[in-house]
Amino acid sequence: MALVVVATPFVVLNWLDSYTLHGRTIEVPNICGMSIDEGAERLKKSSLGYEIVDYKYQKGAAENEILEQRPVGASRVKKDRKIHLTLNSNKEPTMALPDVVDNCSLREAVARLRAAGFKLTPHDTISGEKDWVYSVKMGEDTLRNGAHIAIGSTLTLVVGSGKEVEAVDSVLVEESWFE
Repeated sequence: MALVVVATPFVVLNWLDSYTLHGRTIEVPNICGMSIDEGAERLKKSSLGYEIVDYKYQKGAAENEILEQRPVGASRVKKDRKIHLTLNSNKEPTMALPDVVDNCSLREAVARLRAAGFKLTPHDTISGEKDWVYSVKMGEDTLRNGAHIAIGSTLTLVVGSGKEVEAVDSVLVEESWFE
């Protein structure tokens, strides 16, 4: 009985070491910057698998280029482990233009647009209330509130110069009413 009590843990621990491949690891290759096809082939040669877990947009990177990997290159893992990959998307992220047209001052619009990640050129002025935002342009196009545009786009605000706008009487009176 004493022999069974002493031998059982020894046998079980040795079996667990061989079953879990304890101490037998391989190095993960660094595949960041490669295309998914090149990276998959490199992982296959190293007896590793992969799983695409996310897409991000990085300007200047090729579509489906590997941007990140987990675990990172030079890590040690067991054979047949899956490496989690983040690839480059070909679509620039967009967002809705914040509600700044006819809704806020120049100072507030600048703060809101910069906080949203947009770049601004020197603003254009038109006749109207001083520093009131009348429109937003991207290039020559006038944008409406809520328009989806690429984050980081360069915008131009059109604001009032402070010069009075002449009032125009919009009521037309037909002479026949008063005759």
